[in-house]
Amino acid sequence: MHEYSIAEGIILAIKKIRDYNNLSIVSEADILVGDLAQIDKEVLLELLNILSEEYGLGRITFSIKEEESKFECNQCGFSWSWSQIRDSIMGELCGEVEDCDNPVHFIPDLINVFMVCPRCKSQDFKIVSGYDVRLLSVKGVKSD
Repeated sequence: MHEYSIAEGIILAIKKIRDYNNLSIVSEADILVGDLAQIDKEVLLELLNILSEEYGLGRITFSIKEEESKFECNQCGFSWSWSQIRDSIMGELCGEVEDCDNPVHFIPDLINVFMVCPRCKSQDFKIVSGYDVRLLSVKGVKSD
């Protein structure tokens, strides 16, 4: 379960932001989770709530949004999303799509091994979005 280490990293980043900006209270934090990361958002949220208390940040309202993974071919310029090709890739890897654990979420650069451009079949493409977890914003109250 890599949700714990991700949650802890987010909490540590929030603590640094709080200290750097001299905030007495951190009230909100917005997080973006790429769908390729295959993060269980409910587990992540629960861990964020627990760790924010344990690390002395108090109660923070966390907002977690999902970002769709998008790709762009370096050969023909075609763009596509993970949702458009997910079932065919996962079916090829595992047979049963529902039971398949996406190997790409461990190492996103492996995507070029498992996927090709749907248009020209090149493996030369880039991940444009949706492969990571980002802390987008932190809101709080300044100390006097």
